[in-house]
Amino acid sequence: MFKTWLPLWIALSLGSCVTADEWDSQVDALMTNLSTIDIVGQMTQIASYWLVNDTYQLDEDAIREYATAHVGAYLSPPMIAYGEINGSWGWTTAEMRAFVSRVQQIAMEENGGHPILYGMDAVHGSALLTDAVFFGQQINGAASFNPDLVYEQGRITARDALAAGVPWVFSPVLDISHNPLWPRTHETFGEDPYLTAVLGDAIVRGLQSNNQSAACFKHWIGYSWTDTGHDTDGVTISDFDLLNTFLPAFKAVIDAGVLTGMENYISVNGVPVIENTKLMTKLLRDDVGFSGMMVTDFYEINDLHVFHRTARTTDEATKLSLERTSIDLSMTGFGWTFTNGTNVLIEENPNILDRLKESVRRILTLKLKLGLYDNPVPGEENLALVGNDQDVAAALELARESIVLLQNNDSTLPLPANASVFLTGPSADNIGYQCGGWTLIGQGVPGNDMYTFGSSVCQSFESIIGNDSFMYFQGLNITGEYTDEDLETAKMYASKAEYTVAVIGEESYEEKNGDIDDLTLPVGQIEYVNALAATGTKVILVLFEGRPRLLQNLPQKVYAVIDGLLPCELGGQAIVEILYGKVNPSGRLPITYPKATGNVLVPYRHRVTTKCKSGDYCEMQWDFGSGLSYTEFTYSNLTLSTTNVTSSLQSLDVSVTVTNSGSRAGKETVMLFLTQPYRSISVPEVKQLKKFSKISLEVGESQTVTFTLMSADWSVYYPQIGQGLKLVAEDSDYVIAIKPETDCDVYNETAVANPLCATFTLATGEYPFGSLVAE
Repeated sequence: MFKTWLPLWIALSLGSCVTADEWDSQVDALMTNLSTIDIVGQMTQIASYWLVNDTYQLDEDAIREYATAHVGAYLSPPMIAYGEINGSWGWTTAEMRAFVSRVQQIAMEENGGHPILYGMDAVHGSALLTDAVFFGQQINGAASFNPDLVYEQGRITARDALAAGVPWVFSPVLDISHNPLWPRTHETFGEDPYLTAVLGDAIVRGLQSNNQSAACFKHWIGYSWTDTGHDTDGVTISDFDLLNTFLPAFKAVIDAGVLTGMENYISVNGVPVIENTKLMTKLLRDDVGFSGMMVTDFYEINDLHVFHRTARTTDEATKLSLERTSIDLSMTGFGWTFTNGTNVLIEENPNILDRLKESVRRILTLKLKLGLYDNPVPGEENLALVGNDQDVAAALELARESIVLLQNNDSTLPLPANASVFLTGPSADNIGYQCGGWTLIGQGVPGNDMYTFGSSVCQSFESIIGNDSFMYFQGLNITGEYTDEDLETAKMYASKAEYTVAVIGEESYEEKNGDIDDLTLPVGQIEYVNALAATGTKVILVLFEGRPRLLQNLPQKVYAVIDGLLPCELGGQAIVEILYGKVNPSGRLPITYPKATGNVLVPYRHRVTTKCKSGDYCEMQWDFGSGLSYTEFTYSNLTLSTTNVTSSLQSLDVSVTVTNSGSRAGKETVMLFLTQPYRSISVPEVKQLKKFSKISLEVGESQTVTFTLMSADWSVYYPQIGQGLKLVAEDSDYVIAIKPETDCDVYNETAVANPLCATFTLATGEYPFGSLVAE
């Protein structure tokens, strides 16, 4: 039984529709009784692994020590950092709920009845809880190009977290993939701002659909713009690129009502984000108007002293952050540096209390909106729903729609039911390698034993095709090491099989642990597959990877390539279903797959001046949007509702007819790209995705897909921060292209007209061409 401080009049209103003014009144009532200890405590968050002993039993002395300081927030299951103890890699939702309940009870006993806020990373389902269904990583959601499936992932994720007593989910990741070396690429929705904005909106609506959970966008802002590819490396970026590459997704989720956000570990143009007035206050609060609660990333205020070296002491670090930004909650992690530093700051400058109270108001508003004063540990009714069959079906469907068929020479796939198959590779019988990091623990857990609902590729071969249909031999480990004897054995099996399915890729990792110096797959994996291909077997390459690893000559040596990305535990079944044609692949690459090391920093939406040695655009292994099907789709009848736009309020309808002209039912993602061939404010991009729609067509069926373009679709953000957001569009021609591979050859005046290209002219008179000057 929890003792709550909340007055009866506030408690009675929680179940009703509450206006902003009423929230303010309730917060006013809470604030009148808060001491300085309460204020500092509310702004502090502690990691759970400092609340347990070596066997993961709750250390009540430790929690009471933090509780007497009125710490207002905690995070994560304790196993996330330390891994397996006593044969377990984690807790069930019920076990986690019992832990949260006891922490909550002790906290409220010591702090006068104020509930704590508990948060947890859950970037691909509630994958730190052992009995929840694990979804594919965000990169798979992006490859599905299906917002409905991503919404459902968010809904199930929040429900499972709430069942564990955790109402705050650290998701989604809205960083834009820029350098595929970056070890958090798989956590993103890919390299496109529009795709990320659409899917970010979908998952936030799903996460917050129960009205008891808070999503948390991350990582504000520019985190992934790393030239080196190393995690936490500082970035240099123009205001134009910051606003037009990173801001759209964050603004989309803020417009969708996201309740919280998280900043990041890096410095932008030499200024750490955690002390960056321009980004944390002027852009986030003033220009974008975000009024929700902002939390630091882990230990980030202290990092001003120990990592960024912009503060000489932790006290000074606290001062810089609190005085220069509007950060609300310090994910301190452990210890008393934030508490001590804030108290020193209050003593030196009592007026800082007004700024701190603004943060506490946002924290208390969040707790009220989540109903925590009424029910400090919500979600008990969800316990019976965790891991149900519908969840498995949702994760399986997302895996199916996210797996990308990149190459299919001679229509090798789908395989005949009676095909002779040799299955091999380090990832062929390892669900952990299908899932990647942030699965059970931060680093991820290899193997099959801890995965309740899914199956490896090998296990799925057994259950779907049967033991007599294939031979399995692992052959090598994930780092590419094998013995001469193992290679000879594998070659013998391959020579006897018509087809060899080689399942290779990356080991699991998270954050800095995933840094690499070379994007190429481990050379031993490449050599191993080459040796098998030399036997004459038809090799089908299956990849499980969190980023597009360079393949050297493998695409020329193998017959088919399937990129599973990281579909997690249901991915093994989805792969086998696609191999045998039980599912028609429909995934599309949400990132560019580079071919050479020198081109890893060339996204599809690069500027027109980015060219390779030949003077042409750089050749990639596979372009953004690539993805094959077992059927054929024909596009026709591209039409525009007008070719002249004369008002910024005018819309433009673009229609195209898509026909399934092949022999199987299938799903197709129809994509609309826009190019502004000439733009005076900034060198234009080659093209940019502006609309997409995933449709399902039976054999012979046609559907007319219509997209409506508005001013925002052909506009860009003017490069100014702290003066309000300003969308501008120069009067000029704009070229529409349907399908990723369509080349409209916009600079060739004698080019033959492409039926999937169309031009419209913007002539509003608001911004004549050449009138905009970037400062």
